[in-house]
Amino acid sequence: MKNLHIPAIRVHTYGGPEQLLLEEIPVPVLAKDEVLIKVVASGVNPIDWKVREGFMQHPLPYIPGVEGAGIVTAVGEGVYGLKIGDEVYGSVDGSYTTYATVSTEVLFRKPPTVSFEEAATMAGARTAWGALFDVGRLVKGQRILVHGGAGGVGHFAVQLAYNAGAYVIATASEANLDFVAMLGASEVIDYKAAPFETQMDPVDIVLDTVGGDVTARSMKVLKPGGLLISIVNMPDPAMAEAAGVRSVWGGTKTLATMKTVHELLDKGLIKPYVRRVFHSLSEAAAAQEYSKSGGSGRGKIVLKIGEI
Repeated sequence: MKNLHIPAIRVHTYGGPEQLLLEEIPVPVLAKDEVLIKVVASGVNPIDWKVREGFMQHPLPYIPGVEGAGIVTAVGEGVYGLKIGDEVYGSVDGSYTTYATVSTEVLFRKPPTVSFEEAATMAGARTAWGALFDVGRLVKGQRILVHGGAGGVGHFAVQLAYNAGAYVIATASEANLDFVAMLGASEVIDYKAAPFETQMDPVDIVLDTVGGDVTARSMKVLKPGGLLISIVNMPDPAMAEAAGVRSVWGGTKTLATMKTVHELLDKGLIKPYVRRVFHSLSEAAAAQEYSKSGGSGRGKIVLKIGEI
């Protein structure tokens, strides 16, 4: 593929969705311990548009995207365990492209029962696991409230907490109450019917995937000394201290976490759900705007890039 060019989305200036430019770039060059994958699908995450808008810095120009799934088309020197034709998924830095080079350390074999679109959403599971267990130290028998139980991270968090033996309460819209219960929540609260804090008993842990005033209100439903974990913004430590609870930011991801959630996926103990698929790189702006608009939904957003 030497001297060939491929389509990719690039951002040269921070700003609105119009900064997502479809361009032709050279095929990336393999380094040692990397593989070249044909990207079939990319997950669409809030960090994608937050970086584009300049809330977080990234050297310019850059290709958006942090996760993807695809097919190995070339292997670099020193690569073992993966070969051409293998179907993989994982952390793909710059996944809004048709081909990407990826370290084998952050790639995993896609289970045959999982679609490329589903596999491209697994960063949500890694975020959920890191928040619940690496940060929250959730254990069997604890009571946990998951905000946004049908969302891209929330639907994984409900499944993971349930599998760990926790008593799971989750908030969701009326249309998703049955869906979240099916994932493993013992109680599902319609957050539009009444304030969630009036519909439940205290919990040991709150996982906040929503933010806004939900973060502060969540402190009211924690037991004394309970823990509020937010993956949206850092909770106010002074407010938490005044309420007699603890608060932390929980957006951690580690290689060990990636391996753990892959094992759970491979065993069928967790299932990814896709909310909506946008087809082709030309729909990257629409996909990011849909992500930014929020709203109720089931699972994560995916940008379909290539065919098998």
